[in-house]
Amino acid sequence: MECLKSMLQLPGQGPPYLVIDALDECPNSSGYPTQREQVLAVMQKLINLQLPQVHFCIASRPEIDIRDVLEPLAVYNVPLHEQAGQNQDIVDYINHFVSSDPKVRRWREEDKQLVIETLTKKAGGM
Repeated sequence: MECLKSMLQLPGQGPPYLVIDALDECPNSSGYPTQREQVLAVMQKLINLQLPQVHFCIASRPEIDIRDVLEPLAVYNVPLHEQAGQNQDIVDYINHFVSSDPKVRRWREEDKQLVIETLTKKAGGM
């Protein structure tokens, strides 16, 4: 941890940004601690160092274990789950797939609509 702390405080460098994307995809099922728990522990230690020039951006689905660790540490929390723009992206993707896949294009129109409505409703922002 000290080595990493030193790297984050190198003189003459611009402020470092640590970006962790898809933290929820880090395995959380085998080993103790799990890989996800290890990543969360490192992130917690880094954030607790309170290095003013270091910026963190952590993106994840709002899973309970991740929220429990990161919410108390967050300066800003930007929930994107179930946002209108995200839902529209899902609708656009499904519509594109249904209209461009050669096999699906042959389906009856009612079946295509059922697939679009069902997948859109059940996507849950993912």
